[in-house]
Amino acid sequence: MEGLIDRFDEEAIRSILTELTYKVIDSRISRTGKPTISVEADPLAFEITGEDCSGAGADQKCNGVQLSVYIPPGASVDVDELIATSNRTIRPAKVFMVGDNVVYERYLIMDGGVSRENLMTEISVYVEILDALFPRFSP
Repeated sequence: MEGLIDRFDEEAIRSILTELTYKVIDSRISRTGKPTISVEADPLAFEITGEDCSGAGADQKCNGVQLSVYIPPGASVDVDELIATSNRTIRPAKVFMVGDNVVYERYLIMDGGVSRENLMTEISVYVEILDALFPRFSP
């Protein structure tokens, strides 16, 4: 369908990030071979990574994107309570521990296509939730 974004499309994602006034810090291929964009949504930062990928190099197609951030917890945070409350009350968020870091992720399926407006909304909602969670991690 015309006008839909049906894969990790760096040019389309960069355009959306610019419109949202977020800054692209860098883009690269991750150590697992997936396209990744590091983003700053002042003062927060997160990554957008292609997921459900097939093919390699210029022929690689990723049918989804993962929005993610690793946040070191502050000394006064009850991490178990934060994770339980966040996962119960903030449906678009998946919050869990990896090592000493709290991870907040959102997976977006793009197979079949999503509108530019929908992808923009998904990214901005992710940042709004990140912004709501972030102050809880301050020492």
